[in-house]
Amino acid sequence: MSQAEQEVTLETRGHTAIITLNIPKKLNALNGDHYFRLAKLMQEVAAMDNVYITILTGKGRFFSAYVASFYQTTTSSY
Repeated sequence: MSQAEQEVTLETRGHTAIITLNIPKKLNALNGDHYFRLAKLMQEVAAMDNVYITILTGKGRFFSAYVASFYQTTTSSY
C-alpha cells in the first residue's frame, strides 16, 4: 500500500461512502499524489450504485490547511 493510499482512505457504511484525509501531523495538507488518489476514490464511489451519500472528512484539527508541493509528485500515471 502506497503512502497516499494510507493517507487518503475510503470506507463504506451502508449507503454512505466516507473518504478520509489522514495526515493530521501535516494538517491534512495535500500533494499531487493525494489529489490523484482523491480523484481515483471519487471515481470509484461514483461507480457504486448502492452509495447515495459521500462524506469527505479529515482527521485532526483541520480538514485541510494547504496544498503541499502540488507539482512535486511521484505519481507518473496522470
